[in-house]
Amino acid sequence: MHTHHTLFHLMRADFLERVRRPGIWLVAALGVGFGVLFLPPTDSQTLMVALGPWRGVYNSAWVGIVFGLLAVLLLPLFAFYPIKNSIGRDRQTRVGQIIATTPVSRPLYLLGKWLSNLAVLIILLLALSVMALVMQLWRGEVTAVQPLPLLAPLWLLGLPVMALVAALALLFESVPLLAGGVGNVLYFFGWLFFLNNILLPGLFRAQVGQIAPGTDVLGITRPVAALQTMAAQIDPAYSGHFNIAGANYGRIPSVVIWQGMDWTAVIAAERLAWLLADVGLVLLTALVFDRFDPARQGTSVLRIKRRQSTTQPAAVEIDAPQLSAAALPPLTAPPAQPSLFTLLRAELALLVHGRSRWLLAAAVIATLLSLAAPPGDGPPVGVLVWLWPVLLWSELGTRSQTYHTRTLVYAAPQPRRAQFWAAWLAGILLALAATAVPGLRALIGGDILQWLGILVGALFVPSLALACGVWSGNGRFFQVLYLLLWFSAAGGNHWLDFMAFHPETAVAGIPFGFLAAAAGLVTLAWVGDASVRREA
Repeated sequence: MHTHHTLFHLMRADFLERVRRPGIWLVAALGVGFGVLFLPPTDSQTLMVALGPWRGVYNSAWVGIVFGLLAVLLLPLFAFYPIKNSIGRDRQTRVGQIIATTPVSRPLYLLGKWLSNLAVLIILLLALSVMALVMQLWRGEVTAVQPLPLLAPLWLLGLPVMALVAALALLFESVPLLAGGVGNVLYFFGWLFFLNNILLPGLFRAQVGQIAPGTDVLGITRPVAALQTMAAQIDPAYSGHFNIAGANYGRIPSVVIWQGMDWTAVIAAERLAWLLADVGLVLLTALVFDRFDPARQGTSVLRIKRRQSTTQPAAVEIDAPQLSAAALPPLTAPPAQPSLFTLLRAELALLVHGRSRWLLAAAVIATLLSLAAPPGDGPPVGVLVWLWPVLLWSELGTRSQTYHTRTLVYAAPQPRRAQFWAAWLAGILLALAATAVPGLRALIGGDILQWLGILVGALFVPSLALACGVWSGNGRFFQVLYLLLWFSAAGGNHWLDFMAFHPETAVAGIPFGFLAAAAGLVTLAWVGDASVRREA
């Protein structure tokens, strides 16, 4: 009973801390927006979920399966980041050291954190459940609501997946290499790779073939196979085409009636088994979790301490005269104004100093690939130079909160003018250095429009990073937002091509939109910085 009591309060305390922060509510708002996008008006020529040239009638069965697919395919891509800070927050606030002195075991602590993560993610499922009902009534094609077909796909598919995301967040936080920005980037591309290359090959290229039903971790092969079977019965020539990446058909798509699938007890048992497997993953994570023990936090820490103990001389007591406050000379001269150039140089040093050799190697490889790539080479080679600095940009606007130096920074003369613009300019210089090769190639090739587009991108990205950092207080929001933009642009979306990688981007004048967005983001960051300064 005592164990259950401890587990409940571990979960409750962490859950209450999470729901006070805006991250999870932003993801909930994003899920609501996707709900509107995935069920477009009945006369729309663009579909996000389509069976070849058809869409389903907006009855409870079709709305339910659409929201079920949304919950397990796209929502985990964003829901991971707001919850991947539970253990890290205990480290940062020194609560972990207090927990380490208590009888709370590693499995019990992680189970409490996992339940907290899961409770937060259940909020997203509840929001999607309400949104599914609202969208069926709003579109009004079929207004008779059937609760089981509407909600069964969302919860039977979504709950084990949310439990998996909650467990993965703890696993990433428990492995030192994955606890920071590297893990955030790997999770983003790992999830997309899993969907597009393993679970549903060709998903994002709208080239999904016939899917065999099975007991996959997301539970979607059965409903997708059922949808494909229905389409093959309508048209024997149907090739298995299934799309959730969005497509404009140039006409209003044909409509088919999807009556749903039979959500049997066998399927429910399979989903329960995956839920129990998520609990097993949490218990396995306890094997690598250090439980806030400095001796288990990596050999590098031990080497530093050992080096300090051998190189630092023993403390020697020195008789020093005692100085009183009255003996200190008064400060008569006004404090010197900080030099923007000096601060800019310091900001650049903070961006690049002490970085991993792997990051340097990635920068060199990306630059060489962009230099050797022939003209007209497609993604991702030409856009890799925009990818490797993402972890550096994500620190803009977050350091004073991360390292608890806010009171010191804002005590300096004119901190807003000095620190704010120095950090922004340092991010721009980093962007210009990273994209120097494609910029020079555009100039040499006489493509002035593309070169100007690259310069605009070098202004836009640091502005986005600074605004996200100031308002969120951490780099995770920028990381996921930037990776989504980068992936969309690399995949051929010209409207989101902030890199001016595609020739059509500059010709269409899209960089002007990103230039205006950069100005708006800098203004937003300035307003947010003023708010933070008043609180400090």
